[in-house]
Amino acid sequence: MELNLGADSARLVDAEDLTSFTVVLEGEADPSPEALADGGVLGFGDHAWVRTDALRRLAGPIATPEWEDGFAAMLDYARSRGWVDDAHGAVRGHVERRASAPVTRVADGDAA
Repeated sequence: MELNLGADSARLVDAEDLTSFTVVLEGEADPSPEALADGGVLGFGDHAWVRTDALRRLAGPIATPEWEDGFAAMLDYARSRGWVDDAHGAVRGHVERRASAPVTRVADGDAA
């Protein structure tokens, strides 16, 4: 799972992949305060702390009861490694910077 932060937006990519968690900074510009808030980012440097409720919200319809079970298992593993802050409801992810990928619009108006 990746939380992709653009200059002014946040989106969850590969939400069904519950084997890893990365925070991706897209492009050269740092994310705006609005993008950080939308992504639930509490702070970032080499690692970021991200609110788990924001990840659930950004997962959208993928967040089925089965997904929730897998997400809980991912958080349990992360907690055993010290990567969960229960007081703030946050999980830690490694931060990577990548070139922005353009969003392609398909015929029905959904992003591809």
